[in-house]
Amino acid sequence: MKNKANNHFSSIIEGEFGRIEVLEFHHDLVMQAHPQTHFGFWLGGGAATTHLAGHVVRFDDTTALAANSHESHDLRLLDPEQPALFLMLYINDEWLDGLHQHLGRPVVLAQPQISFTPEIRHACHQLLHIVGEGSGTDLSMLASAVRHLVEQTVASNMDALPCMGLVQRRKLIDYRLRVAIAHMRSQLGQPVVAERVAEVVGLSRSRFFELFHDQLKTSPQVYWNSMRVEEAVKRLGLKKESLTHLSMDLGFSTPGNFSRFFRDHKGMTPSRYRKACHAVQPVQMHSSTAC
Repeated sequence: MKNKANNHFSSIIEGEFGRIEVLEFHHDLVMQAHPQTHFGFWLGGGAATTHLAGHVVRFDDTTALAANSHESHDLRLLDPEQPALFLMLYINDEWLDGLHQHLGRPVVLAQPQISFTPEIRHACHQLLHIVGEGSGTDLSMLASAVRHLVEQTVASNMDALPCMGLVQRRKLIDYRLRVAIAHMRSQLGQPVVAERVAEVVGLSRSRFFELFHDQLKTSPQVYWNSMRVEEAVKRLGLKKESLTHLSMDLGFSTPGNFSRFFRDHKGMTPSRYRKACHAVQPVQMHSSTAC
């Protein structure tokens, strides 16, 4: 393994499918939960691991990550001096289910660890080539490349444990949780106290935490922080407001506090993330994973 990623860069592209991020992480990421199904592919650089649902996944050129929507996970660099380059996909569940209509049920990933097969490597290479074209990207080709990579990855996951793959864990969540989440979303600029949210939906604190964990596989605090991150990500891509206004609107007393919070979740500052939304640079996978 090489010590540094080759021709690394940062780039973020949004689409109907969700979001593509090619990012170099220099810091550990805190526990977080995304509203989308999440796939992570190591491209080069230092070694890293993630903790998810009692599993520890070590990223390398043979292993990738698959996380169902709302499943809590982190990212830890094994050597702080060695940044790691990743291709991250955040796939909208509606788009994912539509892609696999033949299953007749929601797509639920059976395990967090994906074998980095030759087919998946090739699909990653194709997608990275298109992403590297930047502003000249053909959106139809991009969507096709994302679709191909996701299909290969989902197939690999379900084939690994076919019995577990048939278990439908993603379902309509409890009405009280839906009310709680709506309340939390309306309070993104205010500190959320779990006890108060529990009172809104008529639950004790312990029952509220239990219900949250059982149905969403995460905690109310992690979920709320992740909602604030997703809101920040959406607005940073628009380039229409100052970071000071954004930080205050999301309840941070200073832009510096917001910057540290964002870096803990995304591995970079908000200003750098905003620049990455419009980056145009070539990208190359680690030599052992490239086709």
